[in-house]
Amino acid sequence: MQQISASAASQTLTPVRRPYRRGVLVAAAIAGVLGATGAAWRLNEPIAPNPTAPVTTQAGADAAPDAAHRFANAASAALKPLGSAISVVVRRNDTLDAIFRRLSLSVEDLAVVRGLPGVRQSLDLLKPGDVINLTSLDGGLMSLTRRVSDTATLTVRRDSTGDFAADIVKNALETRTAPLRGSITSSLFRSFNELGASDQVALQLAEVFRFDIDFAQELQPGDTFSIVLEKLYRDGKFLRDGEILAAEFINNGHAYRALRYTLPDGRHEYYTPDGKSLRKAFLLAPVQFSRISSGFGLRWHPILDRMGTHKGIDYAAPIGTPIRAAGDGRISFRGTQRGYGNVVTVSHSGGVETLYGHMSNFEQGLYVGRHVKQGDVIGFVGMTGMATGPHLHYEYRVGGVHRNPASIKTLPAEPIPAELRADFDSKARGLLVRLEAPASATAPAAATAAARPGATARSTLPTIPTR
Repeated sequence: MQQISASAASQTLTPVRRPYRRGVLVAAAIAGVLGATGAAWRLNEPIAPNPTAPVTTQAGADAAPDAAHRFANAASAALKPLGSAISVVVRRNDTLDAIFRRLSLSVEDLAVVRGLPGVRQSLDLLKPGDVINLTSLDGGLMSLTRRVSDTATLTVRRDSTGDFAADIVKNALETRTAPLRGSITSSLFRSFNELGASDQVALQLAEVFRFDIDFAQELQPGDTFSIVLEKLYRDGKFLRDGEILAAEFINNGHAYRALRYTLPDGRHEYYTPDGKSLRKAFLLAPVQFSRISSGFGLRWHPILDRMGTHKGIDYAAPIGTPIRAAGDGRISFRGTQRGYGNVVTVSHSGGVETLYGHMSNFEQGLYVGRHVKQGDVIGFVGMTGMATGPHLHYEYRVGGVHRNPASIKTLPAEPIPAELRADFDSKARGLLVRLEAPASATAPAAATAAARPGATARSTLPTIPTR
């Protein structure tokens, strides 16, 4: 590009300095607005300069007007909608109305689309990170697409008559299975993360063996696990981890095994290889991943400053941690009791009653007389009443007499029904074969880990002894 000397430039640009500066300032302002907006959305068809166009510089009085025209034309072209395709990433507190106004799209079109049968709920439920794909022409909406679930996509299009039509497209998921083996080093979550598995899989494993292992109190370095895990794919791409189909956990030298089986009513339960249910009448602990801060029996009361009998177990946990019903039963009390603060008591069969104290809040819809199932959330950890820190005070009573919850050994639930035993045995054999597969079978799990953003694949994974 030719250069013009400072003196020549001052001579030739003087007569048109004001319009040229206005053109530059307008273009700069427009570029600033477009730059700020571009952080929130991107145009799939940006207007690019023609690389083959010659670059010329005019000397004399026509040079500045030509530059001003070029700035003005570029700004006009950048603002003119030409069937633009836009991908919008939903931000916190975003609404569709705010998004349409931000992009200068017709809110009247939005109102028409929201009025289509069955569309409003799919459109209005936005979460940060959701992606909405739009096409527009002269500010009018031409199409809108967004994924409303793992298996469904909403598509709205304007037809040749100008009317909108909506459709829900089903996206089939592919389910694969993969083995995963490892050992406990410092924590359950870290052990799974190091293998490329999500925290959700670790929580699942703790839930499977929640009747036999207290993962907050009894986990030992060197404990090992082996699982057969579902993995969900969409369009050939890994989507997320699924359900645990089979698992073995060796805790302090003792092996526990679980196989998932679907009952005729659609419920999924875990059984031992010989058909016994892993479910028991009461949970080991009503709060997951907590620690016992005070046991059952004599202790020095930290507030009353005297020796007394502690008639339950205290589980220290952060405020807001969910508290679950230890067993099936009926709510017999919900309210406040002096030193216990916010309390819920549940009556169970056989004259058993459990008490949960110091709650920060109750679960919504909880009332006296309501039936709850084992594992249902009934409240949240707090420090109401006489408490020096956030914890759950848990009591177990039989006929009104307090018993140590840690000493209660309960019977398992019903085993596999006789009429389902042959089907269970057939499916159990297949799961056991995959559970006991050689260590080399963990390669697919490592490959999946490598495919995840931020995950690290390991060429060799810890193994456990097969049984």
